[in-house]
Amino acid sequence: MRTHNLPRAARARLGRSGLLLAVGLALALVAPARANPLTEVPGARAAQPDEAPPPRDPAAERAEAEEARAANPGATAIIRSLAPFADGNPGAPARPLAVSPDDGGPAVRVVPARSIDLTVFFAYDSARLTPEARIQLEPLGEALRAEPLAGHGFLIAGHTDAAGGRAYNRRLSLARARAVKAHLVETYGIAPERLRVHGWGPARPKDPDAPLSRVNRRVEVSLIAPARSGALRFVLPVADGPCSDLADPRLRTDLDLDDFRAAPTQRPCAE
Repeated sequence: MRTHNLPRAARARLGRSGLLLAVGLALALVAPARANPLTEVPGARAAQPDEAPPPRDPAAERAEAEEARAANPGATAIIRSLAPFADGNPGAPARPLAVSPDDGGPAVRVVPARSIDLTVFFAYDSARLTPEARIQLEPLGEALRAEPLAGHGFLIAGHTDAAGGRAYNRRLSLARARAVKAHLVETYGIAPERLRVHGWGPARPKDPDAPLSRVNRRVEVSLIAPARSGALRFVLPVADGPCSDLADPRLRTDLDLDDFRAAPTQRPCAE
């Protein structure tokens, strides 16, 4: 289109229109797409699987550390929570939970009724224990080397909230569980074979109704149930009464194929 034959005022208006059109196109290219109010929450975006959660407010971190320091149980309370039941499992607690830990070892069964949750602080986006975390782990270290818990195995499991990607949180929770185990082994002399590690990520929130709640960010320590045994054990007193011709079927004979070997029964009357 030729513009040199147009009046000066018309050429000026046309120039301004072209400038406005160019600016509008440029803004359209760089402006973010607006959320559909019917299908999207304004400002919300699904986290990618390997995406880290956003940094947290330092002031909120400090306040949470002070609260956790007061809320975490002491060594005596930890022993009461983790020690095996002296008389079996009274009250029919929850059945042991089968877990295949992420440390490459065999699967284990943990006792949900014998577990505790601890708040342990790590550096952001890291498995490095903070100075507060080392203080928070002192009661656990003292409890694990106390006589009531000595000789028992425990699963150390890391948990996160739902912020960030699931795959990222699984890896981070496992790395943090490993850091807790390493600290307990190095600082308190806990035998490494007593401690197994696992990373749950956000899969088992403490508060399912609030997946982003801070209560879901925790370290869980659970008693590992002893391995099952198929052997039957009979513990009977030695019979001091009169002789008897009654045979105890649990006694082993030369033809028996079992290996149970019961305790002595009454003396036979016939020599």
